[in-house]
Amino acid sequence: MENAILGIEPFKQISLSDPFFDSLKEDYAEFAEWFRKKSDNQAFTFRNEATLLEGFLYLKVEDGQVIDTIPQLPHARRLKIGTFKINPHGTRLGERFIKRAFDIAVDQRVSAMYVTVFAKHVGLVDLFHRYGFVQKAIKQTANGVEQVLERRLDTIELAP
Repeated sequence: MENAILGIEPFKQISLSDPFFDSLKEDYAEFAEWFRKKSDNQAFTFRNEATLLEGFLYLKVEDGQVIDTIPQLPHARRLKIGTFKINPHGTRLGERFIKRAFDIAVDQRVSAMYVTVFAKHVGLVDLFHRYGFVQKAIKQTANGVEQVLERRLDTIELAP
């Protein structure tokens, strides 16, 4: 995958019928509708040398309380990692996406980043933990309970 490309693409130019999105459609019944509503937004994508989608990262700056979690997250300017999916191949693509999220967070001067993820995605949860994300809440969805992982950028936390 040495010729693979990390780029930015509008949602409307990305095919939702790509098998890459099948697991997201299985986990989230509303994923297709959400994806269509984002047609004017952009996402970071990673395509292999055959131009097949191998990674997708959607980021969004939010300023306020996060009220759909238990407990709610207090008011802050945060970068929400809205969608983070990769096909792992030992390429460190997950780390590249995390770095991109940190770059955007610093550029946008947010005080924290957060993501919601199902516990069944053990590798992804472990990746976020390695980069300092900690569980702060849960989110009840129609498809089950997600962990809400947050990484503060405005404080220093010492490892236990």
